[in-house]
Amino acid sequence: MKLSSIFAILFALTLVACGGPSAPESASSEGYGTTHEGKPAEGRNALEE
Repeated sequence: MKLSSIFAILFALTLVACGGPSAPESASSEGYGTTHEGKPAEGRNALEE
């Protein structure tokens, strides 16, 4: 009994420490098809037109 309560407390503390999801709330298609620098993708990563 004591061991399971310790695991439950550790699990709860882990969830608190990790926080919520890190993804943005709304996705924007503005940068779709560009690199992280904002340049157009080249080669196999380029968008087909």
